[in-house]
Amino acid sequence: MQMYLYGFALSNSEMLLATFSFVLLCGAVIGGVKVILHDPLDDLLPGGRSCEEDMLFRRFADGEIDDDEYRHHREALRGSPGARTPCGAGAGKVKQSAGRRP
Repeated sequence: MQMYLYGFALSNSEMLLATFSFVLLCGAVIGGVKVILHDPLDDLLPGGRSCEEDMLFRRFADGEIDDDEYRHHREALRGSPGARTPCGAGAGKVKQSAGRRP
């Protein structure tokens, strides 16, 4: 039995191959987008990392600090209440006093 697609005759095996190829192509595109948008640093901590922890990790990765110093500062950051703000959420904002205007 032949099927017609835009005037071209396709057999069952050709139609099955076309369907399989389309599904494979869609999976490759979705997987590629997922790989491009994935941040591997998000997997290290369940709640994400704070800006301070991210800067500390970069210093450790660059070799500026050793393992013991990294662990000490990381535990100190995790113990402080204001250190869990994620990067980008208010980082760099400057608070102005309500009474004075420049």
